[in-house]
Amino acid sequence: MPASREPPDRDPLAAALRPPIDETEEEKASRLADEEAAKRVSHAIDEAIRQEKQQRKKQKIVRLLLLGQSESGKSTTLRRGLFL
Repeated sequence: MPASREPPDRDPLAAALRPPIDETEEEKASRLADEEAAKRVSHAIDEAIRQEKQQRKKQKIVRLLLLGQSESGKSTTLRRGLFL
């Protein structure tokens, strides 16, 4: 038997986020200002993450494992690869 879903009006998160019934105008203004400040901080964090992703994309770090016998030119190959 499938699990029954609760109706949308019984969502506990919505109940927690709902403003109080007896909220005054001053409390409402304060709550809205706090929400706006939190939104600005959230957008700033999102923008910083986006810029960091772009920087990482531009750098494109490549790791290379050079295997070979001694005196086979591993160091020379590595040095020449850095100039490309």
